[in-house]
Amino acid sequence: MSTSLKWRTAEEFFQTGHSLFKEKRYDQALVDLRKAEELFRNLDARGHPRGHALDNGVSGLANTLALLGRCYQELDQHEPAITCFETSLVNEKFERKKPFRIFLQEMRDHVAFSYGQELKKLDPQTISGILGQQDLVIDTSFKFPFSLSSHAVLIARLYELSPDRFPQFKEFYRLARSTDTALRRRAGKDFDETTMKRATVSIWVIFVILWIIYSAVVVKALLK
Repeated sequence: MSTSLKWRTAEEFFQTGHSLFKEKRYDQALVDLRKAEELFRNLDARGHPRGHALDNGVSGLANTLALLGRCYQELDQHEPAITCFETSLVNEKFERKKPFRIFLQEMRDHVAFSYGQELKKLDPQTISGILGQQDLVIDTSFKFPFSLSSHAVLIARLYELSPDRFPQFKEFYRLARSTDTALRRRAGKDFDETTMKRATVSIWVIFVILWIIYSAVVVKALLK
């Protein structure tokens, strides 16, 4: 299938899924949107997302994932909804800034709603325990706040999305962010120190090798 044909097919699947969504036929919409997602992913893998934008100026993949999230949301499946919403932001740096900013604003309340629904599944004691944590578990291989534990992510992300609605999470968010930043700085410093040590060892090895070669040349010259 040619690139142009693949693009038209992906857009057709998206438009069909969008129509089904508006008709509240969410299960059926998911089928077509998943097909659109696969095609848009293949297109983006071969080129720039900006080259595959829909009418709103945002990439077809981001639009498709956001609409998939809405479908899951309407089906009261908030965990996959969150996954789709967040995945739609993966290529943000490649998107056109102004259209994508509008896209984010339109999606923000939907994302916050699904995070809120997931948070409701936690009992008050669990939430209090998270908010009272001092020694946070942070995995710096992930971007903040996804570097936090799964339950802590819910709290931090809700505050990011809607700080006015969740002021009770402010102190936890600040602590988590500052801890995450400190760990990354420390990891960067450790990495720099390790790199410097390796560089120093390499320089000395090279120096020794050159000295051996030089000594051999001198000895050979003296023996002549």
